[in-house]
Amino acid sequence: MLNAQLSQAIASMGHGDLIIVCDAGFPIPSTAWRIDLAIVPDVPDLETVLAPIAACRYSDIAAPPPRKPRS
Repeated sequence: MLNAQLSQAIASMGHGDLIIVCDAGFPIPSTAWRIDLAIVPDVPDLETVLAPIAACRYSDIAAPPPRKPRS
């Protein structure tokens, strides 16, 4: 479920940044940046949004090799 706002949010993320995916009942401060993916109430539901994320295998994510301890 990518849209322009979500794509921009992901592209601007830095090390240590966090995105929370939640449903409409989650308490969010009024000052927080929110991206509403709803087309109509409960569409898409949280399970539909989270399914592609849950299907991601962490082995598919590129990571640097582990550092060797200094002696």
